[in-house]
Amino acid sequence: MHLPESPMDIGSWLRSLGLGRYEAAFRDNDVDAALLSALTSEDLREIGITSLGHRKRLLAALAELRSANASLPGARIAERRHLTVMFVDLAGSTELSRRLDPEDLRRLLRAYHDTVRATVERGGGHVAKFMGDGVLAYFGWPRAEEAAGERAVRAGLATTAAVANLSFQGEAPLSARVGIASGLVVVGDLIGEGAAQEETVFGETPNLAARLQEVAGPGGVVIADATRSLVGEMFRTRPCGPLFLKGFADPIAAHHVIGARDCETRFEVLHPGVPPPMVGRDQELALVMDRWKRARGGEGQAVLVVGEAGIGKSRLIQAVYDALANEKPVCLRYQCSPLHQGIELWPVVQHILRAAGIAPSDDAEAKRGKLARLFGDVTGDADLAVALVADLVGAGGPAPPAVAGLGAAPRRARTLALLVDQVVGLARAGALLLVVEDVHWIDPTTLEFLAEILERVGDQPILVLLTSRPDNQPTLGRGAPLTQLSLDRLGRAASGAIVARLRGRRALPEAVRSEIIARTDGVPLFVEELTKAVLEAGIAGLPGTVPASLQASLMARLDRLPDIREVAQTAACIGREFAWPLLAAVSPLPDDELAAALDRLVAAELVFRTGTPPEARYTFKHALVRDAAHESLLKVHRQEVHHRIALAIEERFPQLAEAEPGLLAEHHAAAGDLCRAVDGWQRAAERALARFAMKEAAVQIDKGLAAVAGLPAEPGTLRRELRLQRARGQASLATLGFAAPETGAAYARAQELCLSLGEAGELYPVLYGLSVFHFQRGDLDRAHAVALELVSRGEATGDVPAQITGHRMIGSALSQMGRFVESRAEFERVLSLYDPDRDRDSAVVYAIDSRVMSTCWLTQLELILGNRDSALAHFERIPGYVSAVASATTTAVAHAWNCIFLQLLDDPDAARLEAERTTRVSLEHGYPLYAATGTVIRGWALARQGMAEDGAAEIRRGLANYSATGAVMWVPYFLGLLAESEALAGRPQAGLRELYEAFVQVGRHGLRWIEPELHRIRGTLAPTPETSTGDFRSATALAREQGAALWIARTQASMSTTRPFAAPPGYD
Repeated sequence: MHLPESPMDIGSWLRSLGLGRYEAAFRDNDVDAALLSALTSEDLREIGITSLGHRKRLLAALAELRSANASLPGARIAERRHLTVMFVDLAGSTELSRRLDPEDLRRLLRAYHDTVRATVERGGGHVAKFMGDGVLAYFGWPRAEEAAGERAVRAGLATTAAVANLSFQGEAPLSARVGIASGLVVVGDLIGEGAAQEETVFGETPNLAARLQEVAGPGGVVIADATRSLVGEMFRTRPCGPLFLKGFADPIAAHHVIGARDCETRFEVLHPGVPPPMVGRDQELALVMDRWKRARGGEGQAVLVVGEAGIGKSRLIQAVYDALANEKPVCLRYQCSPLHQGIELWPVVQHILRAAGIAPSDDAEAKRGKLARLFGDVTGDADLAVALVADLVGAGGPAPPAVAGLGAAPRRARTLALLVDQVVGLARAGALLLVVEDVHWIDPTTLEFLAEILERVGDQPILVLLTSRPDNQPTLGRGAPLTQLSLDRLGRAASGAIVARLRGRRALPEAVRSEIIARTDGVPLFVEELTKAVLEAGIAGLPGTVPASLQASLMARLDRLPDIREVAQTAACIGREFAWPLLAAVSPLPDDELAAALDRLVAAELVFRTGTPPEARYTFKHALVRDAAHESLLKVHRQEVHHRIALAIEERFPQLAEAEPGLLAEHHAAAGDLCRAVDGWQRAAERALARFAMKEAAVQIDKGLAAVAGLPAEPGTLRRELRLQRARGQASLATLGFAAPETGAAYARAQELCLSLGEAGELYPVLYGLSVFHFQRGDLDRAHAVALELVSRGEATGDVPAQITGHRMIGSALSQMGRFVESRAEFERVLSLYDPDRDRDSAVVYAIDSRVMSTCWLTQLELILGNRDSALAHFERIPGYVSAVASATTTAVAHAWNCIFLQLLDDPDAARLEAERTTRVSLEHGYPLYAATGTVIRGWALARQGMAEDGAAEIRRGLANYSATGAVMWVPYFLGLLAESEALAGRPQAGLRELYEAFVQVGRHGLRWIEPELHRIRGTLAPTPETSTGDFRSATALAREQGAALWIARTQASMSTTRPFAAPPGYD
């Protein structure tokens, strides 16, 4: 359509549409060119255009006129774009200016400019500026076009050829030099005023293009390495070698372009070496349906569909749905989110909200009622189910006694079990299809939930269908038979089918269709988006305008819809999923205009919609579409939008701010407000820690610490980091263990911050963390020294809980040194200072309840010192002390110490039961250290019960798990148990080897407490009476020094019963 030059003649414009009869109506109603873009269908009817067909034709023309005007440089705002920039220079222009008359030179430069402009514009480029004998051109702006790199290189070759054909008054043929570079720029600003006004691009790309033309030589074209990557093998090139260019610190890689390459297909030259893609998805669909049939027969199945972004994972899922349409199975669908990886069970919660029909406007009572209807049949106890799930959906309230008394970790476990039961229970009514999309973004708790489901579907009519990108695939563990299905790119036939479906009845020349297929490389998303771009542009007869990449396709579509581009960009800042209320709160548009813009986005299939405003929710069709819209905003504009979003969440959606502080932190960070972002991630971490969602807490903490690194090192920043490092230590302690390097690093940094800030109160739990870290790693002297400092500081400030914890750690270190009497005094001091009312909650700060821990230590100490009755009395008190505190760590520790105590009592039957309980409880709470302890003691019990082979293997497994945490405290003790078990299995030499390592550990770490017992065990395995006697003497002497009556008694018993094992060949 012809668009008249400005000032616009409305009559001419109407006549060009065949609607000149309405010129008088426009004139009589004072409708001029300035008002055209505001006309609506009702306005046209009001001025007398009653024909529906004519109104439709005018509205379409007005839309095209608005788009054309918006694409003009002066109508645009600055934005970020990936451009290819070409700089052309006339070689030898200085000599020409010396020889030619100025008027002749003027005519020559005009001819040169016209020639360059023509070749650039034929190639789809835009001449931005003439600079004497230089020409600056852009490819990909002001309207995004496909294959900008290829267009620029072809235009560069055409320009040098065309200029070479110019001659003037007998002068030698002219020649041009061309430099081309590609990269991210900021484009769209107008600089200057009036006649001096010009378009400009910011970034190093235009500077690089200008420098490259300097090395091109007359008639040459030189392209940057980034441009070479875009065009693949389309052109024959020759490396220039490293170029040291003015203004660039590092050497630049570039390439001379020799000419266009003859090639059979575009795919071949854009992706050399890549094997041909598969044809269609029939085989993949058949495989999934085969797994469905097996599942339907009671053999639960799982299929993991893996493929790059845009490859068609979601389309395959939809094909499965279509294939099952007649069966109408029960279907569940969970969608993971990149913004919610640190929020436990986020996809599950979103499904619950949809399944229960919970609306944002529902109050807590209404939500709980809907939850009761959804979960009532799962347990038979609707109140229990609601109480467990209510907090997840923001419907907390009074809980029944069965839930109110639970600690965070048991409640979490019960909730997961309920959710898993609800999913598996749905299969009782028939076969179930469970779809989890984008598991590369799954949060740790949902992954645990999914793993539990996979463990249970083996004999259930359930198919679990998962999708993931190749990178960051989660470990799914064991369970149902898992089939991994990798999606390759589509072939021409399958791509052609997508084009035909989108084309419908509209004409599309075969040449354009073929070009779409060739340039989309078989990625379904690319095929879809590029086909739509061609059809929406209305230029199906011009195949050169077909985009060649998703980025270009998206921006081309948005360029043709300029009045909704800003809406798409604002929505993209919210996230891939966004709701009407929040978008309406941050958009400057009135509600009716915003609704119309969203309608157009939906019609363009950029987003999907569920519900109607004000309850509507929208989802970008693909994450890549959202990303492209988001990244096209200037950083300063993007920050401003994220600031508006954060402000709206805080002021207008306080429940969302309270429920998802991590999400709010993401927007603060994107807005550049790192202080508030850190505070938000800190709150999110604290919420996760309180729910014992330690892995989710670690995600939030890591984000907060990364943001802290971008803040100035002032007191406020350091205090924020201190809180995060403390939380990091707590999370690492729970998930990785006391001895993990990450735990030590967090507490060491926190100590440094405490001392620099003078934060005495914050220092106490940090000192405890450091002491227990050194203790578990076997550095007893440092653990003892840090504990002494904790006591000293606690006494100086009157902080009794700090003193209690310090005395506990002093006692722990002294015990492992073999200083049993001194150690007992420290633990007795703890019990004398402990006040149940004051100190019951201290486990929240110091990880373990000090009364429980000290009592556990006293059971061992009193037994070793020969006070069996006192030890048993302490042992009997432990369950009551544990029940008085709500601490998962304390519970796991108590079980671990109990099974060690029963081993020291030489009671294999009781020790085995307690060891199995220890392992179970520790794994439920996520404590690998204590679970490993239970495994070792169970192995010892098995060996003593006549199953020596199994027992020794169990000890080795537990010892390996224990050592994997970085802990060494119990290693010599465990090795002694292994040595005894090896002897019972008939392998005394293997036992002696284990004892050798045990003595090495004792010497290295000063773990003297077990040294007499190791000598005794070695004496029982000795091959000669002489060596046996020597070890028994050493055991007795050391035990007497320690006052260890138990070790003395055991040694005496062994001396009276031991007969030497046969010496192995070559034994000295």
